[in-house]
Amino acid sequence: SEDKLVVFNRSSIHLVSNSLNLKDSVSTLITNEVGCVARKSIVQVANNLLFLSDNGVYGVDFQDLYNLRGRDLPISATIEATIADLNKAHMDKAVAVYFDNRYFIAVPTGSSQTNNKLLIYNFINKNWESIDSIDVPAWEFTHLAVAGKGSDRGVYAINKNGGVHKLESGEGSDDQYVVQVGAAAATEAIVSSATTR
Repeated sequence: SEDKLVVFNRSSIHLVSNSLNLKDSVSTLITNEVGCVARKSIVQVANNLLFLSDNGVYGVDFQDLYNLRGRDLPISATIEATIADLNKAHMDKAVAVYFDNRYFIAVPTGSSQTNNKLLIYNFINKNWESIDSIDVPAWEFTHLAVAGKGSDRGVYAINKNGGVHKLESGEGSDDQYVVQVGAAAATEAIVSSATTR
């Protein structure tokens, strides 16, 4: 934005300015207390940047980058138990997209080496609205994509076998998904719970 490039490292964030003339470029350290652990988790929404760090999911205003410090709470503070369960050795595989005022991020939890849970942050409610998973060993969230036209537009999850699943598209208490290309659709009952104050 305005010839300013944000560069994420594992434990630091830098701002590179004046990139049109490389010999005059300037790199400024924004913070060495927070960084990004999964490059595909970085999503820009208007002037906000969201990303997964070792400390959880951060949401920072582009204009407020200079105020980002490790003492600030990540936006994932309210789901700390889920963040604590992330598989640290495979967090770099996390993927995210933005659609319909929501930030969707797929992450590996427990002993899973693949993204087995989908966390959904709602910008309107300013809170996490869902933690989803499919309890099938052959399924994982390898990629997330916003695609489609008209009523087919939405977030699609793709697994390593080419299976595609449109998120939040069905009605009722059952979910349908295809594990690999050419396979028949499987139907599973949705098991859910809600926690209130």
